[in-house]
Amino acid sequence: MARLIGHSKSKYTTGTCLGSSRGRGWHGLLAERWQHAEGDLGEVLPRDTEVIVMLDGKLRVRRRGDGKLQQHHAMPGTVWLCPAGIREDMIHLYGEIRESVHLYLPAMPLSQTALADLDVDPDRVRLRYEGGFHDPVIEAIGRTVAEELRHPSPVATLLIGTLSAALGAYILRSYSNLCPTAHPQPPAKGMLDGRRLARVLQLIDSHLDRDLTLDELAREACLSPFHFARAFKATTGESPHRYLLQRRLHRAKALLGTGNLTTTEVALACGFSSAAHFATSFKRATGVTPSVFRRS
Repeated sequence: MARLIGHSKSKYTTGTCLGSSRGRGWHGLLAERWQHAEGDLGEVLPRDTEVIVMLDGKLRVRRRGDGKLQQHHAMPGTVWLCPAGIREDMIHLYGEIRESVHLYLPAMPLSQTALADLDVDPDRVRLRYEGGFHDPVIEAIGRTVAEELRHPSPVATLLIGTLSAALGAYILRSYSNLCPTAHPQPPAKGMLDGRRLARVLQLIDSHLDRDLTLDELAREACLSPFHFARAFKATTGESPHRYLLQRRLHRAKALLGTGNLTTTEVALACGFSSAAHFATSFKRATGVTPSVFRRS
């Protein structure tokens, strides 16, 4: 998969980047938080598909791309979609965007395997240039990703992989030339059979000390990431990232109970980036700190 590059100051000439996922090891999605002042933005020919969700602000926006002039009033939750390859030759902000999250996906948001499973010919798919609309699914994904940028969770890599696959599929079905009724959301490919599930669970338990990606788990089950995430939840009742977090916390409790390792050693053995990160996640899940749990 080609590296996602985003736009940076080449497009957002009036903006300030508040945070980025670069260097975090996320797969399938590059995310940035931005603040934008009033004015004209730069003209670029995007290589990536960009989805923007405004989180804070109220303003009027005027933009033109793909031969379409769009004017609208934006408020928190407003979404813009700019597919790869569509040049926006005019964007003007009449006001300030105090915070927005920009999600960059590959030009074709789903893999060839997933598209084949959906019975979609990738050469015939065209995403629509849309802006100024509200979509609760996209907004929820955007807000979740923005929160991960502010406060990374111990399963961020797996969570982001799941969200990027879900967002790609949703955009293809809802904002492309495909007819949603002709390409309905497919059912999960049944439940994972016992052998595949056992291999995936063994992979997770053997690597609780490091970040696992959705691609790795999907390969173990011989499924595309999009279909694996749905089949895993259908089988276990949990999303992959939630299951991974539960296993990490379960092992942490066992290690704390032995008393042989320091809190920092337990944190690193269970895939947490630091003792402080571990303590925050542990207390959020159990209601007590690791130290209190150990004493009890």
